Amino acid sequence: MDKTDQNVIPLPSAEMIEAEAAQWLAALGRAGISDEEIGEFEKWRAQSDRHREIFSGLSALWDDLEVLKDLDDIAEAALSRAPRPNRRRMLAAAAAGLAIVGVGIIYERRPGAAKFQNNFYATAVGDQTTITLEDGSSVLLNTDSELRVEFERDRRLVRLGKGEALFDVAHDAQRPFLVVAADGVVRAVGTAFSVRLRDNDSVEVTVVEGRVALSRASGAQNIGRGEEVAELSAGQNALFNKGVEQIKDIPESEINRKLSWRQGVLAYAGEPLEDVIADISRYTDMDIEIEGEALRKMPVGGYFRVGEVDALFESLELTFGLTVEHLDAQRVKLSLPA
Repeated sequence: MDKTDQNVIPLPSAEMIEAEAAQWLAALGRAGISDEEIGEFEKWRAQSDRHREIFSGLSALWDDLEVLKDLDDIAEAALSRAPRPNRRRMLAAAAAGLAIVGVGIIYERRPGAAKFQNNFYATAVGDQTTITLEDGSSVLLNTDSELRVEFERDRRLVRLGKGEALFDVAHDAQRPFLVVAADGVVRAVGTAFSVRLRDNDSVEVTVVEGRVALSRASGAQNIGRGEEVAELSAGQNALFNKGVEQIKDIPESEINRKLSWRQGVLAYAGEPLEDVIADISRYTDMDIEIEGEALRKMPVGGYFRVGEVDALFESLELTFGLTVEHLDAQRVKLSLPA
């Protein structure tokens, strides 16, 4: 190394600043923070414009997703189950799992990640892609998903063969936009909504803007022309399997969590561990086993970058005291400590 190199001060990476910002946000969110700590935070933020920008962006994201509230709930629940050093350390541990989340979290959608052929689109495990359709509508296709587009003179037909997609539909009252998934049809004119085809062939629909109508699929020529079984408006979510199983109103913060994958983040707030693992497994080829019914039903929360399963494992170990056993390169077992 020459003398010039010895005088070079390495700049912290964005990932390092995001990690520090996450820890500061967790610390600032607790009661009783001291003036000395606030002073240290101000010094940290004053280091550069980059520090200020990353902190502001992460703060806005956490506010949208109600991260601090969820971290607090997670910490309190974990502390009530077993002795832990203190609440602040619990929040810091949870923040460690969140350190990968920041203003630079826009998920990398690789140009070659999707297959495009004859209006057929597919993504591999862990990949996403954005599709612009001929009518100006856009589709964000999530991990391990398949989509076929069949536009006709009087209707715009899209078939979701597997996976999940977020649709932002261009308005055209003369040609309804129809999404077919399993036995359900989602009909829209100009709106934004997501459709997820689950493993049991049930369909989950979440409406972000506008309104959609749900009906049953009934033959190629009659798709979208059958009797409507339900209508959803912005802020509503439905499960559909040969009929509507449930419709519920959900707050904006929950919609943001459900659709956080569009930003490359997976967000949870008290879901059973088995549901969280099932969701995360869509983004990885790793096989994750959960030992014991009590552990499968344990409510967890957190925010993790898509594909970063190691961050999830670290958070489960630090925050909940779980044992993470790597059986081999592709298999992991989660269990309660003996």
